[in-house]
Amino acid sequence: MPQMAPMNWTLLFSIFITLYLITMTLIYFNTPRHNNSLYSSHEDKKFSITWKW
Repeated sequence: MPQMAPMNWTLLFSIFITLYLITMTLIYFNTPRHNNSLYSSHEDKKFSITWKW
């Protein structure tokens, strides 16, 4: 039983990190395309140039 606890914590931690990275990635890539009010025009231009396909 003592060996189960670290595995469970590692699994939960991995899931948490994965969900966090997915969420941040989606926000990071979707925001520049949608003219979000959080970004100024300068930031928007910078992101458009940086992420131009």
